[in-house]
Amino acid sequence: MYQDVYIEQSIRRRTPRVTKVYSVILILITVFVAVNFLVIDYRLYGLPLIVMIIVTYFATQNTKIEYDYTYTNGMLEITKIKRRNKRQELLDCEMKDVVVVAPSRTDPVKPYIGRNMTTFDCISHEEGVPYYTMIVREPKTEREIKVLFEPGEELLQAMKKASPDKVHI
Repeated sequence: MYQDVYIEQSIRRRTPRVTKVYSVILILITVFVAVNFLVIDYRLYGLPLIVMIIVTYFATQNTKIEYDYTYTNGMLEITKIKRRNKRQELLDCEMKDVVVVAPSRTDPVKPYIGRNMTTFDCISHEEGVPYYTMIVREPKTEREIKVLFEPGEELLQAMKKASPDKVHI
């Protein structure tokens, strides 16, 4: 009996400390320009205030990044979501195109460490959260792509069931 497999998982990327510092600095500069706009000269500080508001908005909003992993019957799709509304498909692959999936820095993926290849970093960067490396070979161009991701146990089991020789848990 054939059974459809559908697994969806979302990962929220942690905002780096440096980005938080930049955001605070931009907010402080925007407040400074706004005070000067109100107190000193509205004609002189009008355009810089508008520019600072726009820059601050986009700088703080672009730090909100999530990744969706969707696995459906041997097809894995990874989508990047910015500001909770802008979706960008990063990867769409079948399990037959996967070369290896294993915990990062383990023996199955060691030959790929340091190689010059397209890399997608789709992990949360949280302390202590294990992540996996997946190597995918594009069928048309034969080039290899490295994907760093954090699959859940259910997703790993479904991938292992589809390709037991390629997935190392």
